[in-house]
Amino acid sequence: MSLADEYDVDVAFYHRDATIYVDTRSGASEHLLGLLDDLGLNRHRALADVWHQVPDEMDEIAMKSMADRAAPLLARAGYQVDIDAGLFGGTAYRTALAEQAAHRQPSPPAPRAAPPRRTR
Repeated sequence: MSLADEYDVDVAFYHRDATIYVDTRSGASEHLLGLLDDLGLNRHRALADVWHQVPDEMDEIAMKSMADRAAPLLARAGYQVDIDAGLFGGTAYRTALAEQAAHRQPSPPAPRAAPPRRTR
């Protein structure tokens, strides 16, 4: 069972032993795994387990920045994401939120209430 299964999310980011790991649910779709690959995360496999990691050759700031950018992109794609609080909220995250807000469709105007009908 992966951490994503335990947290009941599609993707779980966590930091352990100077590495950022990205777990997906057991049996995650190839589409999700491919999206994580495309975001620059390294895919790993051992027996039936599949997980991703931020590349080890990156320094701590670059690793956090990569996770920071990936999480809102996954959420925007419709996946439920859990991320350790220490990884989230940096500059890249705030930039991604601003970009997301800029692309959000404006809410439709509220319908006007009909005037009350008079009765005699």
